[in-house]
Amino acid sequence: MSKDIKKKLKSRWDSFTTAEQKIASHLLQNIDSIPFETAASLGKKVDVSPMTVGRFLRNLGYAGLAELKEELRGGAPWLQLYSSPGGAQAASPSEALQSEIRGLTAVHALTATREWTAIVDLLVHADRVSVTSFHHGRFLGMGMASLLQHVKPRTSFADGLDGAYADVLLDSTEHSCVVLIDFRRYSRHFRLLAEEVAQRGIPLVIITDTPCYWARQLTDHVLMLPIDDHRAWHNFSAANSLFSLLIGAVSNEMGDRFERIGDTTQLRQKFVGYVEAPAAGERPPSKPTAKKAGGTGTTRKRRPSPKG
Repeated sequence: MSKDIKKKLKSRWDSFTTAEQKIASHLLQNIDSIPFETAASLGKKVDVSPMTVGRFLRNLGYAGLAELKEELRGGAPWLQLYSSPGGAQAASPSEALQSEIRGLTAVHALTATREWTAIVDLLVHADRVSVTSFHHGRFLGMGMASLLQHVKPRTSFADGLDGAYADVLLDSTEHSCVVLIDFRRYSRHFRLLAEEVAQRGIPLVIITDTPCYWARQLTDHVLMLPIDDHRAWHNFSAANSLFSLLIGAVSNEMGDRFERIGDTTQLRQKFVGYVEAPAAGERPPSKPTAKKAGGTGTTRKRRPSPKG
């Protein structure tokens, strides 16, 4: 079943060529959609030829894509997302909603993997955590760093505005952790910074999407989200769900999480303050309305009579 093919791909990853790693990465993250693929459609998604797909599958021991589909058939969880219980005429969720469901399902599946456990452990024990994200996904890293600061000391967002990422590359050690977040099309800084972090021996976590085949060449700590080629924009709800689950897992492992959150809240109250709605009995009385003359609300000035 799906566990068998995933085990094959992970155990033989280092022996794959660049093109084969593209295919393997897509299979690992989109195993539930394989029954709907052809060699041509699969090759198009990872930018390789159908012949390369077929040759890769034969090297894995399959006669072709049809044999892999046969192995995966039966009791697949994806069936509920592509069927309408009320028949063809029944109302079904929109394709956008189905895409959201698939993304969230994939995120929750990641929490049961060894990669997830290793990444949570790395974040918990790191002496400092630097989070960086790029261009249109920049807000994702800023949000993750801001939330993680509530439970993990010495967490910061590195914006790279110094042109050198000095706070990431010079201030981090083998006991630190750098989290890089990007989705295609990838920023040039994304790969350059990832390679530099890995070269310096700084523990690296990459959160990206399935086409980023080179991520696993640099680190074992990779979380990949599936992409939907039919959508004009990224499905950021899945990424936000991943961050929420990841921060929650770190919080649970850290222990005494409410003490730091409470201290942070007190400091905010001291420096910024919170606006609380007054109790019903303490609300200021509403201003009295002026009486309207003649029921019309306006008073006309009497014109002076002409002097005779």
